[in-house]
Amino acid sequence: MKTIIIATDFSASALNAARYAASLSKQLHAKQILLYHSYELPVATEIPFPENRDAHILHEKSITSLNNVKTAISDLCAEDTAIEIFTDDSPIIMGLEQLSKQYPDPFVVIGITGKSRGLTALIGSNTISIVKSVSMPILVIPNESSYTTIKNMVLSCDLKEVNETSPVNTIKSFMHALNARLLLLNVDHNESAHFNPDRIIEQYNLHKLWDNETPEYHYTDNPDVALGIMEFAKQHASGIVIIVAKTYGFFEGLFHKSMTRKLALNTQLPLLILKEVHQKVHQ
Repeated sequence: MKTIIIATDFSASALNAARYAASLSKQLHAKQILLYHSYELPVATEIPFPENRDAHILHEKSITSLNNVKTAISDLCAEDTAIEIFTDDSPIIMGLEQLSKQYPDPFVVIGITGKSRGLTALIGSNTISIVKSVSMPILVIPNESSYTTIKNMVLSCDLKEVNETSPVNTIKSFMHALNARLLLLNVDHNESAHFNPDRIIEQYNLHKLWDNETPEYHYTDNPDVALGIMEFAKQHASGIVIIVAKTYGFFEGLFHKSMTRKLALNTQLPLLILKEVHQKVHQ
């Protein structure tokens, strides 16, 4: 993973995400970090932009603020990691996708804000739109996250269309770049009540995809899949939780109001959110 694109709105949570990404860049041996801000977004920001939103003034203030972020994270990166800044008035999705075409092997880092002891999580609409719309891998950094060397990665597997929709190459790229161990987790509840022969086929396909990476396979029972994933990840000291967009509706439910309490109580776990793909296991 050669390019880290950090989408920032200059908030405290965005700065925390930038610091995390800068530290992560060392472990990933990333070649460059791109700091990006779209100043057309109606976001809460710590910059006192003028009410008339004059484009030139907005651009210059964005440049200044991006340089401030660059200064704040430069000491956390490897010496040979280049940091570049970009700002424009494009919609953020368009701006991120354009950058993804210009640089090799990119992924996006964004932040969210949560209260470590509260029951609410403040998740911005921009975060939601980025996660849902951007085609690149998205690493979501909660406000309570602080970087430590990533040794374990948990991948949630739902044992449905495993061979067709698993973004295997992307996951392997992260795993190899981080030199991390992969823990494959299936969360189910009352498995015997809905067991069917297809499950055996899906388990076979899962092993077909991953056995050469020598991962650990885990199965756990929990009526709440999202909670089961998070509890397992904490118990196994996972540095990152990988979620494929379609997994048990977790992707859609992640930013739903009913999920905010769980997310707020698990704010220290970064989430790598990937889109499903379509590929076949060779028989």
